[in-house]
Amino acid sequence: MQSLWNDADAARLGNDPLRLRVYTSQLLGREPSLVLHGGGNTSVKAEVADLFGDHEEILYIKGSGWDLATIEAGGFAPVKLALLRRMAELPTLDDTSMVRAQRAAMTDPAAPTPSVEAILHAIIPFRFVDHTHADAVVAVSNSEGGEHRIREAYGDRVLVVPYVMPGFVLARAVWERARDLDWKTLEGMVLLNHGIFSWGEDAKTSYERMITLVTKAEDYLKKRKAWTDLPLRVGDPPLSVADSVVLARLRREVSLVRGRPMIARLDSSPGARTFAAKPDLDQVATRGPLTPDHVIRTKPIPAILGEDPALATSDYALKYREYFTRHQKGETCLDAAPRWVLWPGRGSIALGATAKDAAIVGDIARHTMRAIGWAESLGGWRALPEKDLFEVEYWELEQAKLKGGGAPPPLSGKVALVTGAASGIGRAATEMLLAQGAAVAAVDISLSVERLFKGPAAVGIA
Repeated sequence: MQSLWNDADAARLGNDPLRLRVYTSQLLGREPSLVLHGGGNTSVKAEVADLFGDHEEILYIKGSGWDLATIEAGGFAPVKLALLRRMAELPTLDDTSMVRAQRAAMTDPAAPTPSVEAILHAIIPFRFVDHTHADAVVAVSNSEGGEHRIREAYGDRVLVVPYVMPGFVLARAVWERARDLDWKTLEGMVLLNHGIFSWGEDAKTSYERMITLVTKAEDYLKKRKAWTDLPLRVGDPPLSVADSVVLARLRREVSLVRGRPMIARLDSSPGARTFAAKPDLDQVATRGPLTPDHVIRTKPIPAILGEDPALATSDYALKYREYFTRHQKGETCLDAAPRWVLWPGRGSIALGATAKDAAIVGDIARHTMRAIGWAESLGGWRALPEKDLFEVEYWELEQAKLKGGGAPPPLSGKVALVTGAASGIGRAATEMLLAQGAAVAAVDISLSVERLFKGPAAVGIA
């Protein structure tokens, strides 16, 4: 993995720690093999003068709901560092109390809610801290003998922490392990089945340590001939009329189970087709997601599409409800519709309430398929037990991320076809439909339509 750090760009930011934090956070966010769609978090510790001129140490940490690729200074929550460190000493702390205490410790009430990992960032004794869900690291961790392989790849350069629930439980586990630890001997920390941390006293050191540590995992995969590098892209779907009907039927069946219209997005790229052609697909693909964070987007496992879309959807819904029954402790069951479907011989199908949602699921699915391939070459894909996945899927703090968007647009989940879309009434109609939440196929004889409408919600066809 290549470092994107640019000395000239960094120099223009001066010595402002928050501006440098924004800069390296965006560098991390630009690499989807590190973080996807709001994943990961970063922080910086700084001394700040208050209204009275008194100085206090503040932790600026990524706010919940922000994406590292586009984060700005306003996306970081300023939290009193001393209070966060004291919170780590508490023997127990429930999620609601943790969130309330962190917000009460903020110096700007208008700032976003701090990441659930704020306490963990606070107890790491370095100015800059970076955390990602790097594909290569998690693939090694999620393979047979994963902890041994992580130690084999990194030696004593990293602290290795077995998986525990994110948030306070994780922070407390690290705090207990690190009380007698010499942090200066370490370059990072691997959370098994979850991700990796790096740190440093300056932005460049922390960022480039992350790149170096992830490269170590990539090199480990390459040395063991487990590395494949098929392009992660959406392939053009070479569908026959019969296949198009199957895809449409699947969309209908999933929409019925979900209780609202859904968008289906087919990925028939070489990587997706190769993965979907695995003879043991129903076993390999259903062992769990790349990281527990992804479960709120993709659900624990994908569905496998056979000859009958209705049967595949109903079977998935039945098994999902059984999974809920096995682990529920009074929660309300979410809808049982799949979000990711593997279609043997054709590829991968992502489903979402909007074109954007489906695109996010598709991105996660592509990275998951590649990582599973790596882990299988190391001896077998080993995701978290479903009990741990259930705890994250039904974790109130994760569910809050999905509920923060408000009511969906009126045409969310609908698909529209507009002809003559490059100009005049056709263009205006396309823009109106997009504004109302529809996914639009915009058709025109003019090539400009391809430039005007290109993205997850609209495709221009000349």
